[in-house]
Amino acid sequence: DITASAGANGSIAPTGTVWVAHGGWTNFAIGPFPGYYISNLLVDAASVGVTNNYIFANVTNAGHTIDVSFAVKRFPLAVTTPYGTAIPAGVTTNDWNTFISASIVGSPVVVGGATQYVCVGWSGTGDVPSSGVGTNCSFTLMSASTLAWQWRTQMWLSVGVSGYGSVGATNGWQEAGTNLSVTATPSNGYHFAGWTGDVPPANTNDNPLIL
Repeated sequence: DITASAGANGSIAPTGTVWVAHGGWTNFAIGPFPGYYISNLLVDAASVGVTNNYIFANVTNAGHTIDVSFAVKRFPLAVTTPYGTAIPAGVTTNDWNTFISASIVGSPVVVGGATQYVCVGWSGTGDVPSSGVGTNCSFTLMSASTLAWQWRTQMWLSVGVSGYGSVGATNGWQEAGTNLSVTATPSNGYHFAGWTGDVPPANTNDNPLIL
């Protein structure tokens, strides 16, 4: 007789107690369930390594055993971001079928008071959705995957008037690379005298001013 057993994460067939004629043979087929792999095979309490099948040949003694162990597959998740704090961050190794709730903390990130970076979404490979918007992303990890958080750059525009009149723009964050047309309108009894500022070509008399 040969007693066969497997853990809960795979199968061995036949299982239980198998009777073999004296001098006969029998084959055991071993298979892991999805997300698992064969980690070890013990025959008569001695490891024989990893195999998908095992043959008992020329059986002449009783009381043999065959036991198989399975382990969960593990996969890397690589997360990158140029700004903010990513959760999770860097490269982590996770069990197959692990639910991941990824997020960015600290968006927008203001640098020097005049530039800010805003997380707008992500791009991904593997089990991460290929693209999305926002600062949260959830998925179930079943293969090697990557998650890259995407950001946009904004600049602070500050406008003001010296004298009496108005400017057709307001203080606020502007997308980097945005083209702006700013018009100065003098009050009655005044005339437009020019621009000053640190955004080229601000030191000009053009009206409207194209930035």
